[in-house]
Amino acid sequence: MQAKRMTDIPFSGIREIFEECNRLEAKGQDVVHFEIGRPDFDTPAPIKAAGKQAIDDGHVYYTSNYGLLELRNGIARKFADENGLEYDQTDEIVVTSGATEAIFVTILALVDPGDEVLVPDPHWTYEPAINAAGGSVVPYRLNPEDGFQPDEASLREAVSDDTKLLIVNTPQNPTGGVLNEAGAEVVRDVAVEHDLLVLSDEIYEKIIYGSPHRSIAAMDGMFERTVTVNGFSKAYSMTGWRLGYLAAPTELIDPIIRLRQYTSTCASSISQYAGLRALKGDLHKPLVDAFAERREILLNRIDGVPGMSCPEPQGAFYAMPTIPDGAIDAESFVWELLRDKGVATVPGTVFGSTGEGRVRLAYSISTERIEEAFDRIEEWVKEQ
Repeated sequence: MQAKRMTDIPFSGIREIFEECNRLEAKGQDVVHFEIGRPDFDTPAPIKAAGKQAIDDGHVYYTSNYGLLELRNGIARKFADENGLEYDQTDEIVVTSGATEAIFVTILALVDPGDEVLVPDPHWTYEPAINAAGGSVVPYRLNPEDGFQPDEASLREAVSDDTKLLIVNTPQNPTGGVLNEAGAEVVRDVAVEHDLLVLSDEIYEKIIYGSPHRSIAAMDGMFERTVTVNGFSKAYSMTGWRLGYLAAPTELIDPIIRLRQYTSTCASSISQYAGLRALKGDLHKPLVDAFAERREILLNRIDGVPGMSCPEPQGAFYAMPTIPDGAIDAESFVWELLRDKGVATVPGTVFGSTGEGRVRLAYSISTERIEEAFDRIEEWVKEQ
């Protein structure tokens, strides 16, 4: 029999769509994949070469639970140069097996049963870790009319005496929203006033289109209460390398590292040497330029579909437009579009109540496939 906590941990709604895609493709149907948030590029050659060299040099053993000191040094320099944050690389940075592990161990290390965790709505799947820790998920609204910035009234109303942790994600999955100055100040004010811990998920930091990235930990009163999570998967197309990291003051790192040593022990040594190379230079820029081009094509095509509209995504590779004319609701539209036209999207309700009437599109596919998908969407609308 499964543990009782597993009753609160469902299968991912995204994976449900993905599995249906597999069934349709096995029958010979061509499917355009807007549902999976995975860069479709190869890892840059210099990074792959560094991983191969690590194997040839015999770097195939456990590393420190904190990660390679050389990599932590590089991450510390990155934080100082790009985010205005000073971390001690010896005990304030932890290299993890992907940003997902960083988020999971942070929540389990900091959240007690009965604690409430404030989560943006819409949001990526933070609930399973919160549920596993015995905490309660309390959503706060992101406002679509304001580019999915935190709604201050909603955030303040969500706080209670049981609130312990506030989660922020910028650039954001699933909306592509980027926290602006006013939004960041709202988060900072609420966290400081109520003495909340903050988990800032910044995995899409380098995939940004004009708007500056803001690290919450760099704001007044935030360093000592914030765990910043980042990684290599998205910006460097290294999803399979499973390499992320987190940074926080020592008093927050201590419980995290004690828990983390009993999970994956350490990130892959080979991946860590590859990550060290990724930090050198601007290897992410060609990928970001390609996403910027795709974003423009996507937004132009959205504007041409009756009923569809979308706040312009400022980062990541996601957009969250409204459903088109003729669609009853997001859930039925997604399944009809997939089975009738072979276009896989994700209903916005997978990410929270604010996603009602919207779908998430991951433009991590070629420009040709984006055009093909919207040709099919327009066909679907005409048939209604």
